[in-house]
Amino acid sequence: MIDFARVHLPLLHLPIRSGEVVSIGIDGEVEWCSPKLIQVVGSDDSRIFIKSVGGNGEGMATELWCHFNPSKVLQGHNVFGSDDFVALIYNSFIKFIMPQFDLKPTIEEMFLIKSGDYPICMVDINYSFELPSRADVRAFIRAAEYKSKTRHGRPSTKGGTLYYGKTSERWALKMYSKGDEISRAKGKIPSRIANIGIEQWADNKLRVELRLHKKELTKLDIPKAKDLSIDRVRALFNEYVRRIDMSEQIMLTDETMMNMPNKLRSTYTLWKEGHDLRNLMSRTTHHRHRKELYNAYGINIDLRSESIKASNVVPLIRILEAKPAEIPLWAYEKGLVHHSTPDCWGLRNVS
Repeated sequence: MIDFARVHLPLLHLPIRSGEVVSIGIDGEVEWCSPKLIQVVGSDDSRIFIKSVGGNGEGMATELWCHFNPSKVLQGHNVFGSDDFVALIYNSFIKFIMPQFDLKPTIEEMFLIKSGDYPICMVDINYSFELPSRADVRAFIRAAEYKSKTRHGRPSTKGGTLYYGKTSERWALKMYSKGDEISRAKGKIPSRIANIGIEQWADNKLRVELRLHKKELTKLDIPKAKDLSIDRVRALFNEYVRRIDMSEQIMLTDETMMNMPNKLRSTYTLWKEGHDLRNLMSRTTHHRHRKELYNAYGINIDLRSESIKASNVVPLIRILEAKPAEIPLWAYEKGLVHHSTPDCWGLRNVS
C-alpha cells in the first residue's frame, strides 16, 4: 500500500498565506526565504502539509507542494490500503485540499492531476507480513537487528523500529510491529473505526516500509506519479526487500512458552534448545523448576530435549519472501479501504 507521499501538483493560484522562513546572513542581508507549511485537515484529523511554490512572474504560484499520508487521509487509518498512487493523490486533492482553500483548478490542471502528470519527490510503500503472534514479530525484529544487513550496512534501532539506511538520501527500509504502533497513543485507531477488527488484525503483523527519495526515483526513471503504476509499486517493494541479507534463522515462540510465568520461561527455552540444565543452574533452582514445569506442563527437564522442533525454526528471509497478509473481506464490507484497493493482490477489484 501507499503510505507517505510528496508531490508537486500543477496549479496556478494565488499563493496561500502561510508565513515564511527567512535566513539572514551575518551582514544582516536576507540570504533566502521559503513559505512555511500549512495544514489541511483530512479524515479523522489526519493532516496534509502544503505550501505554494513556483511563480509565473505575475504574483501567482504555479505549483502546490504536498506532503501527507493519502491512505490515512482518505481512510482514517493506514493499517491496509491501496497501491494506486495516482488515485489516492487525486481523491485527497478534490476531497480535502480543494474545498478547504477554495482552489479552482482549470480543466487542464484537473486532467494532469487525475492522470498523474506531475512530479513525485518521495513515496513510502509498505506491506504487512503475518507471524503467529506479536511476540514473534518482536523476536523477528530483534533477530534481524543482529543477523541482517544491506548495502547500507547493519541496521539501527529506535523505539522498537529497525532501520536500514535511515539517513540515506536515496532509499531506506524499516520494520516494526504494527500491533505495537497502534497500541501507542500516537498511532491509535480513530474512535469512529476503533474496536471493529482493525486492532485485532494488526496484532501479529510485521510492517515493512520502503521509502524512495527523489534521487532514487530519478534513477529508477520514475519522475512523475503516472510512472508509478500499481504493478510497479509491488515490484519495487519486492526488489528492495530482496536486498536485505538475512540468511540466519529465527526461533518462533510457541503457545506453551507464552503461557509460562517469566521465572520458568528461560529455563524452558534452554531445555528446549538441548542444554544440560544441571550445569547451568544451582541444584535448588533446578529442583524447584523441574517440579513446577512437570506439575503444570508435564515437562521433565531431567530428560534432555533433542532440539527445538524444526517447525519452530525458520530462516529470517522466508518470512519476507512470503505473500504479504491479505486485506480481510470485512474491511471492504465496513468501508475501511479506499475504493481503488484490490483485494488478494488484485484478484478482484472493489468499486
